Amino acid sequence: MKRIGLGMLLLGWLYGVPFLLIVGLIRRTSSPYLDTRAQAQAFGATTDTILTTALVLNLALPAAGMLLAWLIRDRYWIRHFVGALVGAALIYCAVAIAGQAATTPLIGWTPTDNEPEPRVTRCIPTSGGRSCPGG
Repeated sequence: MKRIGLGMLLLGWLYGVPFLLIVGLIRRTSSPYLDTRAQAQAFGATTDTILTTALVLNLALPAAGMLLAWLIRDRYWIRHFVGALVGAALIYCAVAIAGQAATTPLIGWTPTDNEPEPRVTRCIPTSGGRSCPGG
């Protein structure tokens, strides 16, 4: 039973983390057609959540697997999770390289929206000789 649990933990890291990273990076590089600023902020927040979750799980799953394998003293799984920790470091390096190559930050960016600029319907005159446009 413990081998199945450790195997599921390793497979979760092996397939789940890259999946979340790929989905997050695709969302980050896409230019969605969003009507309002609120929709754009929600899209950006969801993308940030996906990328942050992937980066946290990238370290948490191999570390938890290593700890559990060490507690039950299973050398087979200890070797696998040591390799997973090395792979996690490589994933962090790849994300850092992608972040340096990107023109916008990977986390904390909001895409543009299609909301029109608000029209000025009232003119408030200012001092200094500037008057309202049109009169």
